[in-house]
Amino acid sequence: MSERGKEIGKVIAIKDKYAIVSLVRNEACQKCGACSHGHKSEEMILEADNLCNAKVGDRVGIDLAYSDFLKATLIMYGLPLIALFLGFFAGYFGSNKLGYVSVQEPAGIIGAFLFMGITYLWIRLREEKWKNQNYRPAVVEIVEN
Repeated sequence: MSERGKEIGKVIAIKDKYAIVSLVRNEACQKCGACSHGHKSEEMILEADNLCNAKVGDRVGIDLAYSDFLKATLIMYGLPLIALFLGFFAGYFGSNKLGYVSVQEPAGIIGAFLFMGITYLWIRLREEKWKNQNYRPAVVEIVEN
């Protein structure tokens, strides 16, 4: 790691305006989900905005603070999880309130999956708007060729 929030990696491919970068996984990024695993367990591959026009073979500095991984993770995983719990409680207690005590658990399960499905649909419908925001890391400097 070079500076706070920066990692050093090697550009292995260029795709449109993005650089595909291979870098060594550190403990801080074990499970963020922004990359796909490489062939080695300590290697990771990620797609980053190519802000410095890096070319294949360049060693580059990747700015992870440039993107907002936490916000993207919250949107994709946190909101559906919250909806799952809310849906379960709505179905469970709603069926009880309506007098259907014998079907509380099934109503809770159906409510949970219904709320979660609606949340994923809402996320999918807003995907185009969120694509314009920055949820990906950026290649900001060429360290050495």
